[in-house]
Amino acid sequence: MMALVVMALLLASLEVGFRLSHRKEGLDEITALQSSVLGMVALLLAFSFSMAADRYTLRRDLVVKEANDIGTLYLRASFLPEPTRTEMRTRLRHYVDVRLEGYADAGNPERFKQRLAESDAIQDQLWSLLEGVAPQLPTAVMTLTTEALNNVLDVSEERLAAARNIIPNTVFILLLIGMLGSGVLLGYRPEGHVRGPLAWIIFVVVLTAVTFTLVNMDVPLSGHLRADQAPLRNLQIQLGSSH
Repeated sequence: MMALVVMALLLASLEVGFRLSHRKEGLDEITALQSSVLGMVALLLAFSFSMAADRYTLRRDLVVKEANDIGTLYLRASFLPEPTRTEMRTRLRHYVDVRLEGYADAGNPERFKQRLAESDAIQDQLWSLLEGVAPQLPTAVMTLTTEALNNVLDVSEERLAAARNIIPNTVFILLLIGMLGSGVLLGYRPEGHVRGPLAWIIFVVVLTAVTFTLVNMDVPLSGHLRADQAPLRNLQIQLGSSH
């Protein structure tokens, strides 16, 4: 829906430019002005894409890191006495399920909030389990297990922070203003009395597609270009088969 609104605004800006060119002719250096504005928009798009790509790469790397950290804690749980070992591993398997469900529910704020609360509750349970057997553990085992659990807790917060770290709205507003301004300038054709529908359509479609690809890449909680969760799904299968 938003894409259609942006396309309509761009077409309107082209039409405004075309009509202005026949009401107020004689704008000097129009070609240079068009090049300057388009160059500014291209630069802003490139800058925004660079920011979004860096954030996307970070989110993808954090998925791998989380899968590795959970797998490490699962293995180190073998150092713990029973029944803590089995209880911790059971909770870790459920934790992976909840993390994947939370990712699937990212577009639904209420359900996503519930998954986060459930994830936090399991983290508290894991910590309580480790606290309960801490006096019985050798120092080396306690250090290794605590370190692994800390990594699991930390990476979950890192993933949440990365998901909420998006390009500021000010940048998108500036980008929209630049796009509409370039539309007005491109539509400004005092020498012609016929609109260029093909050029207009190409301009509008390409610019809208690029912009919304950027938005989808930068907004992981509601966009369509999300980091692949394959590492966590593979871990889910591995932990299920090891049960």
